[in-house]
Amino acid sequence: MKKRIFVWLAGAGMAVWGMSFSALGGEENFCSKPVSAEQGLIQGFADPEHKACVWKGVPYAAPPVGELRFRAPAPPLKHEGVYQADHYRKSCLQKAMLTSGGDVGETGEDCLTLNIRSPQKPGSFPVMLWIHGGGFRQGTGNFEMYNGARLAAEKDVVVVTINYRIGALGYLALPELKAEDPHGSTGNYGILDQLQALKWVQRNIAGFRGDPRNVTVFGQSAGAISNCIMMTSPLSAGLYHKAIIESGMCDFMESMDRGYERSQELAQKLGCGGPEVLKCLRALPEKKLMPTGGNLLLEGGVPFLPHIDGYVADKQPADYFKDGHYNRRPVIMGSNRDEIKMYTLTLSGLSLITRSTMNQLMKKLTGEAYDQIMRLYSFDDYSRPIHLFHAVATDLAFSSRVYDAAEALSKNGPVYVYRFDFDQMRFPEKMGAFHGLEISFAFGNMALSSTIHKIVATRKTIDAAQPLIADMMAYWTNFAKTGDPNGPGLKPWPLYNTAAKQRLILDAPVSEDTVSAKEIERYKVLINYDLTGIKMTPKK
Repeated sequence: MKKRIFVWLAGAGMAVWGMSFSALGGEENFCSKPVSAEQGLIQGFADPEHKACVWKGVPYAAPPVGELRFRAPAPPLKHEGVYQADHYRKSCLQKAMLTSGGDVGETGEDCLTLNIRSPQKPGSFPVMLWIHGGGFRQGTGNFEMYNGARLAAEKDVVVVTINYRIGALGYLALPELKAEDPHGSTGNYGILDQLQALKWVQRNIAGFRGDPRNVTVFGQSAGAISNCIMMTSPLSAGLYHKAIIESGMCDFMESMDRGYERSQELAQKLGCGGPEVLKCLRALPEKKLMPTGGNLLLEGGVPFLPHIDGYVADKQPADYFKDGHYNRRPVIMGSNRDEIKMYTLTLSGLSLITRSTMNQLMKKLTGEAYDQIMRLYSFDDYSRPIHLFHAVATDLAFSSRVYDAAEALSKNGPVYVYRFDFDQMRFPEKMGAFHGLEISFAFGNMALSSTIHKIVATRKTIDAAQPLIADMMAYWTNFAKTGDPNGPGLKPWPLYNTAAKQRLILDAPVSEDTVSAKEIERYKVLINYDLTGIKMTPKK
């Protein structure tokens, strides 16, 4: 009898062990099991380090080449058999730069693909779609810095990163292009790509264990500006449910007149003037349309921007926020304390510049606003004169824009505001909490970070960053799940409102403060100036 019981228990144990092993194997098999999408079957693979499923280089639109150059994206082409989503495809055409997010790999015009990371477990999970930055002229969703496997595995979200057209290929605006477009749109091909990616997610992400009813768009810099546009464009209605805006300006779209001027100058430079301008431009080798590289401070600003075209947008997103006519969704938004410092790092001698010389430079940059600006800032508050410039430029381009948008948005829905202050890196005085530093924290990818991050990171700084990394991963994913970033073990993050003006300071440790009266005085002046060039000019 005892022998029978032993045999039965052993058999039951083996069965349970076999069921567990089968379930685990089943989850690994899910990663490599072909998924049915609108273009056909797509096969991914398992990431053994993070216990996540991965699909790389999935087309979400037809290649925008030949006659599709300078047109709205078309649906992805159907394919036979099983598409092997096992490696990154091309990044959109660009030059590699020091301030880029990593190795761009092979680049080209056929680049409208996305990458998916999903938990290696059954379920339907919130989706976080990342729109990369790069001044609308560089960047890619392929950067390992944006690898969402850790977020997917540890926080139970599906992370999607996308490529979208940049430079002239994404934002060239001409009357001839407007005339041929059925919607009378031109100069927003990169934004239309992002909208196409969101449509693809709505139609297909359920097969990758994503919940199309719970999609958060998050992005930094140009990606954050794009998110401002998503929040206000009628074309994005129903495509997403929450937004995270990291270091983005919601008043950074370009007028059609200025867009036409810049684009016509480029067309002439490329030898494509005259009545056959479109035929000429579409026949050019793609490398002729390569975005320029270099320091934006030396080049007079961002060369190509999204446009107020009457289709994607009728006015600046910030103006939509103020009149209340936008896609009202929960929002996280903020900026970094020392956004601009990185952009002067490679300019030799600036750390030694005198007050007199800096005064002359500030007069050139601020024009008629000089006297007003210098009443708000004092050299006595900074260890070096160049740091006054850093403060003014950061407040002009980022802090004042966050404040202005938060004031408007908080009247109609939940807004959570932050400032990222962590600077325990190499060269803290030169770099500080620089533009883009927070990305590695939100993704938990300090070890996979970009060239510039690796320059300033050491084992000691990476260890010091771990508590804030854990907090930011939790805040960001809590928000994606529920629209509220708060959760157990986290410093409470208060809602922003126009009376208390509370925000979270993301540092080690995390703290809470209020926007000061001195900051508000500065922001109310700076918000009245246009940002599309380096020199300050009053808004029209």
